Amino acid sequence: MIKLIVSDIDGTLVEDGTDKINTEIYDVIMQLKEKGIRFAAASGRQYISIKRLFEPIAEDIFYIPDGGSVVRTCDEIIFRETIDADVAKEVARDILKIPGCDMMICGMKATYVMDQTSQMARWIRDSYHFDVVQLEHLEQEIPDEILKVSLYHETDAEGKAAEFFMDKWKDQLQLSCAGVMWIDCSHKNANKGIALEHLQNHLAIKKEEIMAFGDNINDIEMLRHAGASYAIGNAREEVKAIADKIADTNINDGVLKELRALLLRSE
Repeated sequence: MIKLIVSDIDGTLVEDGTDKINTEIYDVIMQLKEKGIRFAAASGRQYISIKRLFEPIAEDIFYIPDGGSVVRTCDEIIFRETIDADVAKEVARDILKIPGCDMMICGMKATYVMDQTSQMARWIRDSYHFDVVQLEHLEQEIPDEILKVSLYHETDAEGKAAEFFMDKWKDQLQLSCAGVMWIDCSHKNANKGIALEHLQNHLAIKKEEIMAFGDNINDIEMLRHAGASYAIGNAREEVKAIADKIADTNINDGVLKELRALLLRSE
């Protein structure tokens, strides 16, 4: 019997970088909860962004934000893995050396950028609904615990990172592709699969009792740690190759359809 559902957000539940979610999912999640089946949202987004997306049921779900660097509820931190602030700043400096790239430093309290008027900053603030703080310079102290640094490029983050960035940092940090625009850089012991294992232990459930949904490379560890794994129809081929089943696309509410089916099977 499934006791936990975990789903990626961007590209899986919603179109990348939007807040356009089918609100029917709130009722389905609550009906599943009544049957003892909990829901967790796993994303590269910061916690506050996910909480705002699920505001009507915010107190009733688990959160795996920042690419698996944290597991929490609204009131409790279950797991957290941070990176050194000086390392984060060096990563940020390297990103800013790459033509066409921008970066954000993601902390427990806020997300820090160099220019609040940049395309990236406007997008994460206005579409993802991040709490964004502008830095005056990278040498200043950031009064926060740092969870990850993200490389942003409008069309080809993977390609740009391959120029020198990946080779320099691949042995020191967890580098995860989170869509065509993002490479997330976090602690070596932080990814969605590790985070899911911590949540599994917290709930005292078995791997076989977990259902997971994803679409991108940074979802693979999470899908592998689930008894029932689903790649949605618009997922990358690498993700489809390791998933147990293929759900419908995000724009066709693939996750919601599978949750409704699970609810019917639980009657």
